[in-house]
Amino acid sequence: MMEKPCSFSFIFFTTFLCIIISVAESCTFTQGYSVIVINDNINEKVQVHCKSKDNDIGLKSIGLKESVAWSFCDNINFPSTLFYCNFQLGKKHQVFDVYNRDVGRSCKKGPKGDRRLCRWYIRHDGFYMIGMEGSQDVKKYDWKVGQARSNSTYKGSKRREP
Repeated sequence: MMEKPCSFSFIFFTTFLCIIISVAESCTFTQGYSVIVINDNINEKVQVHCKSKDNDIGLKSIGLKESVAWSFCDNINFPSTLFYCNFQLGKKHQVFDVYNRDVGRSCKKGPKGDRRLCRWYIRHDGFYMIGMEGSQDVKKYDWKVGQARSNSTYKGSKRREP
């Protein structure tokens, strides 16, 4: 008689755990996004450091045609997720939001339709984003030349993409 309650508890716990994991992985209550930053035509390695308030993607050194990519679910309480990247190439630098709510509206739907893909290209003359289905890449930012701002002081732009 004691085996049944124990078996039931185990089955219930296992089922509950599977539901929690599937909800967490699939962005059930919010939109899922993937961000990819690609060194499109620079033969030198570009230093890229991307982070949000809660997640640090880390400092990466990406060569020609290499990339850094990550996926996430938007915040459930209010779509307020923000990721920014600091880019360094010799004396050239730039820092900007690679994802915020406004940028997310321009991201393409993924192949399965469950995630949106925010694709950025690093080029000699600046930074380009590939927008909605069928649209061309759009230059969003130029490189800045001179002393770079410390990565720790930038917390995301107050200005939002149109």
